[in-house]
Amino acid sequence: MKKKYFATLIAATAITPAIVSPSMTYAEQPIFSDIQPSSSYASAIKLLHDKGAITGFSDNTFRPQDTITRQHALIVLERLIAFPSIRDGMEFTDVSEHHSYYETIQNAYKAGLIDGQPDGSFNPNAPITRAQIAKIFAKAFHLQTTTTTSFSDVPRSHWSYPYVQALSSSYLTTTSDKFLLNEPLTRGQFALFLEKLLSQDEMEESVLPIGQWGGKIAIPQSPLSVILQINEDGKTYFSVPAQGLNNYPVSSIEVNNDQLKISVDIAGTVISIEGKVEEDRIVADFSQNGMTFPLMLTPYEPPVITYEELLIPVENGQLKVALEMPENAIAKVPVAVIIAGSGPTTKDGNTAAGENNSLKMLAEGLAQQGIATIRFDKRGVGDNVGLIQDEGDLRFTSYSQDVEQMIEFLQQDSRFSSVHLIGHSEGSLVGILAAQATTVTSMTSIAGAGRPIDEILLEQLSAQLPQPLLETVTTILVQLKKGEMVDDIPEDLSALFRPSIQPYLVSWLKYDPAIQLAELNIPTLIVQGNNDLQVTKTDAERLHTAKSDAEIIYFDMMNHVLKDAPADRDGNLKTYANPTLPLTEGLVEKIATFILK
Repeated sequence: MKKKYFATLIAATAITPAIVSPSMTYAEQPIFSDIQPSSSYASAIKLLHDKGAITGFSDNTFRPQDTITRQHALIVLERLIAFPSIRDGMEFTDVSEHHSYYETIQNAYKAGLIDGQPDGSFNPNAPITRAQIAKIFAKAFHLQTTTTTSFSDVPRSHWSYPYVQALSSSYLTTTSDKFLLNEPLTRGQFALFLEKLLSQDEMEESVLPIGQWGGKIAIPQSPLSVILQINEDGKTYFSVPAQGLNNYPVSSIEVNNDQLKISVDIAGTVISIEGKVEEDRIVADFSQNGMTFPLMLTPYEPPVITYEELLIPVENGQLKVALEMPENAIAKVPVAVIIAGSGPTTKDGNTAAGENNSLKMLAEGLAQQGIATIRFDKRGVGDNVGLIQDEGDLRFTSYSQDVEQMIEFLQQDSRFSSVHLIGHSEGSLVGILAAQATTVTSMTSIAGAGRPIDEILLEQLSAQLPQPLLETVTTILVQLKKGEMVDDIPEDLSALFRPSIQPYLVSWLKYDPAIQLAELNIPTLIVQGNNDLQVTKTDAERLHTAKSDAEIIYFDMMNHVLKDAPADRDGNLKTYANPTLPLTEGLVEKIATFILK
């Protein structure tokens, strides 16, 4: 199988959200080794297994052709439905109080499901016959006779006649002219009977789980939050907040009893969510591109919106932004535009790696310090996905021009005393370019690259790629830096250098962030975390060398998502999907002090 490589910094340069980019797959395995998915018993056995009614044998087989005993039929049934008591118990001569299934057999007798033999025995280990199971099913599920069917081997005088007719009225028998009264029932046939009975018994419970449901796809090391919105009219919407995918209409939704199946087609990528609707949760499997991961959804309460939504005119439409104002502001306040990093990063700072809410926390923290902020989903992402129809049309300056429009918009708002820029990661260069074209009061670069992107990309990929492939990447980048498109891209590198993203890369590669920063003549703050896995101290130092009058500050434990994190890669990356972790202590205060002075 081909392996696709992704660089940490620009893995998410796609406009269409990837939804998941896991490192492991989980193949669906049969529940029992002798029951393959194609088996006629597969769905019935899966249903009983999922309901906890059957466990199979110790060698992980189910043995559908074996007969089922009287005692085992009762124990399975008792795990599925209640046995209401309508009479006193009876002590069978061959079922003592020490018998493993004594309580179950007693409960079945008290419910009127069994009567035992004339000699006072029950014969718990004897195979149960089709006639006997007809009585048990008819009584347990309260089946009524509404039509009669003529079976040549079931005369009216036979004690099982009314029960067989009840099964037939419920369409639980075959069309054969014989019922085969005295034949032992196999384990597979027993499962099929129960599947039909349970489906009929729960038919009225096939209710659409209306409302909002939220949960996390259990991707190893990178759990991903998703939301389902199911309306009363059946219209259903799928959201991945961390990737800026909001209220995307699903292709189909089916509810059969308590089974839910949802299909979502996103730009030709089909996603499925299949599972069981329970009283207060949906237990499901999330599948995409042949990979399957557990997903549990519970009732979702949308977060309280603390910001004002504004629409700012930009090229091809209007950009929706979030204005976070200081509480009870009575005078003009500074306002900072927070510019997110590379790829489909949301206004809250969330990416395909997970939900961390870093930029949301930054905005809320600055509001407490008396500074208003604007943050936004970039064009092609989340609220602003419609501003790009074709990934091939995107250029690096598309982002900086949007910020220029925001600056002009904010300068005309009487609530603000000054306009500042805060760029995170790739957003640092975006902010620098916007500041060159407009007038702003200050520039803050957080984890901003200090070298051209080709140097950083090669540095990141050198730890992942074999030498021949790394040489190919070098060749591709040299050609792109000349402004030339590359036709022959190895499949292993298609995620990074697909044809539709190449024009964007060409437009990005021509910039050296340090050279661009040197042209700014405004107060500048450079912020860097020493535990950042994506942008290093080398970048911060290069920026500072280019603009020596800039303030620079390092936070010892801070990583790329502005949280304190361990130096080891695995522990560091876990913080990318943990929105409960606070920002690094002192970060907000330092930025606020810089802006306010």
